[in-house]
Amino acid sequence: MDHVKMCDMEFYGYTGCLPEEKEKGQVFIVTCDMGFDEIPGAVTDRLEDTVDYSQVYELIKDIVVSGRGNLIENLAYNIAGCVLGYSPLIDEVTVTVSKPQAPVEGIFRTMETTVTRRRAQQ
Repeated sequence: MDHVKMCDMEFYGYTGCLPEEKEKGQVFIVTCDMGFDEIPGAVTDRLEDTVDYSQVYELIKDIVVSGRGNLIENLAYNIAGCVLGYSPLIDEVTVTVSKPQAPVEGIFRTMETTVTRRRAQQ
């Protein structure tokens, strides 16, 4: 399986259970790993034979910025579904959403969730 991985993209969004999270927002970090049976562009060297990751970036950005849900699990699920639907070349997608400023008392680097969706599940 071939992969295109977009790592540690930072966006400002409003997903969270607490009112202040929905009002003030916070940074979310997203990693998106797209899996392909094979990428035709690897042979042809043509953009139209692969996934234009600048367009996928904008798709993910729009979802994070406009999202007003409660859970990062739901945010990751929505991103995965939209990315999988973006191109029939993508066979599976794994999305990790990290929330480094999660409202948790304690010392931590980030709270995160990872979801994987496959074309057969769509």
